[in-house]
Amino acid sequence: MTTTRPLRRPAPGPGSTSARFAARARAARWRHRRPLAVVVVLAVLLVALAAFLSVGPALVVREVSVSGVGATRAEQVRAAAAAPMGRPLAQVDTPAMAERVRALPFVEAVTVGRHWPSTLDVVVQARTPAALVPVASGGFRVVDSAGVAFASAAAPLPGLPVIRVSLSEQARPALRAAVAVLAALPAPVRSTVQSVTAGSPDDVRLTVGDSTVVWGGPDHSERKAAIYAVLRRTPAKVYDLSSPATPVLR
Repeated sequence: MTTTRPLRRPAPGPGSTSARFAARARAARWRHRRPLAVVVVLAVLLVALAAFLSVGPALVVREVSVSGVGATRAEQVRAAAAAPMGRPLAQVDTPAMAERVRALPFVEAVTVGRHWPSTLDVVVQARTPAALVPVASGGFRVVDSAGVAFASAAAPLPGLPVIRVSLSEQARPALRAAVAVLAALPAPVRSTVQSVTAGSPDDVRLTVGDSTVVWGGPDHSERKAAIYAVLRRTPAKVYDLSSPATPVLR
């Protein structure tokens, strides 16, 4: 008895239709998966980079750069900032550093930033001296344009008028009014002011040579300054500008 074996079809060759279909299917699957693969690779790289920036030994704090003040105050800023030397730069609490520096009396504003790979930049805006206030114990306190006392002086400083007002909290409005009046004066006029008194925010008086300028409050200071620039050409003991619409000379 003769046995009939089933014929086996030859495996498809590389150029056969089924092989081409299979290759196209694999290519299509890769096209669909490629964006996901790229995202995964990028995510891994970002995680690795973040880890390196956070704990990488090459990116630790090695220097604190201070700008905006002189050498002596720069050292005070560094001490107040208390930068964590040797800590990874990315882990430094820069707002906390700025808050500590801002507590220094002579600092009006400050920013702290990172300068890669290993530097913290502290940029200070220092207070600008506007006047001197005598103190009972002797000497003077230096105040800025906001009336904030931030430094001491043993003797009068050239170019700074003296404001004879208490530094107490109750007298702060009068002090601020006096400073505001000084700030409104043109530089040539301001340089002639020897002293300022202020019994209240509305009773600011300037001593210029042998004359007294009754300024009143800091309102309309620009107008008062313009009027005084004209009136001072006429010698007088008192220039009353408290009401700029009707100035009086005595």
